[in-house]
This record gives sequence, C-alpha cells and structure tokens, in this order.
Amino acid sequence: MTVRPAYLLAAMIILGWVIGVAGDNITVCPLDTCARASFYLYQVNLLVVNYHQFYELFSSNFVTDSLYDAAFNALAVIILDRISDSSQFNTSRYLAIFFFSAAIGNILTLFEGPNYVSAGASGGIFGLYAAIFSFSWAEERKIDNATLGIFLIIFITSILIGEANGVSVNYVAHLGGAIGGFISGPLLYMILAPKIQSYSQSTESSKTTKLIVSGILIALTIGTIWQFYVFVS
Repeated sequence: MTVRPAYLLAAMIILGWVIGVAGDNITVCPLDTCARASFYLYQVNLLVVNYHQFYELFSSNFVTDSLYDAAFNALAVIILDRISDSSQFNTSRYLAIFFFSAAIGNILTLFEGPNYVSAGASGGIFGLYAAIFSFSWAEERKIDNATLGIFLIIFITSILIGEANGVSVNYVAHLGGAIGGFISGPLLYMILAPKIQSYSQSTESSKTTKLIVSGILIALTIGTIWQFYVFVS
C-alpha cells in the first residue's frame, strides 16, 4: 500500500510539533546562553549567519511548539490533496518541490535581520499550491480556479488566525515558497511534456530520481541531527 505524499508530509508536520513540545522541556546552553532545545531547531537568523548553524534551514520547516501552526499546516496539505487531481505529483516530486520551495522561503527570511526567528512548514506548503497551480496552467493553458481560490483562502486565513492567536506570520517565507512553486510547476511540466503528449507513463519517477531525492533527504536529516548535537553539546 502506497502512502499518499500529502499524508506523509502531514505526519512529518505533526511529528515536528511533537519534537517542538518535547524540546520545550529540555534546556541546553550553547554559546553560554541557555534556552529551550526547541528554540535552537527554529530558524534563528543570527545563528545561521554568524554561527553557521545551517541545519536550522532544514529543521525549522517542521519543528514548532505551536499546535495552531502544526494543525493549520497539516490541514492545508490535506485540503490541497483533496482538491488537486494531478497524478504527476508523486512522492519524489512532491517532496522535492516542498523542500525546494521551503529553502527559497528560508533563504529570503535571512534578509529579515539577525533577530528574526521563524518556524513552520508554510513556505513549502505555499510552494506546493503554487506548483500545482502553475503546472496545471502550463499543461492546459487555463487557470485552475479551485487551486487558486484555496491558495488565496489559505493565505488570508493564515494571516487572520495567526494574528488572532498572537502567532507571527512569516510573509517572506510564504512569498519565497510561492516563487519556488511557480518555478517548479512549469519546469516539471517541461520535463514531462514529451511523455504526456505521447501518452507514455509519466506518473512514476525513475529509480535514479527516487534515489537522488531519498539520498538528499536522508543526508539532510543526518546532517541536521549531527550539527544540532555538536552545537548544543
């Protein structure tokens, strides 16, 4: 039985919340400054730029102690899965687009200044929405009103609910993620177009692609755990 990529990502988001809550109960003291362990898994621009804690650009995509943030992001992923009818977004492509979009959002977040702190998967999620929307446009040359409508609803709702709950909304990460998605959607279509137009199998990624994506994610996970451990030890 194959797990749908959306449910896999939603599970990763919930796991990140569990890690964030657990990290709130652990105190670590790197750089002679004590704080909750979960704090050092967020994207703290000062630590990324000045102390080269690049693992935060990866860990911050999931780790949060905000139940609102985790629940909203997991729900947004599942809603997208329900409204999207694109079979081209298999697990490898789905995760590759998510992390690519999230990376752009996190890199742009660095320009928010050294004191800015960010966490959550919303940048990558906006990238997925933008990728599915732009893929549909590239394939059919028409706007997918359902995806566009839900995209706007999620964007506005995240702002309103975030402000109501005192949660800072990282607009830059959302914008960066959307940019990553708008790049990824048409690019994926360009790669798959010959197969789609010839009615060849295009929903499955090659073994090489699966190995590359899996290898990168495993390397990022191991590297994150190792650098975090060295930093807080």
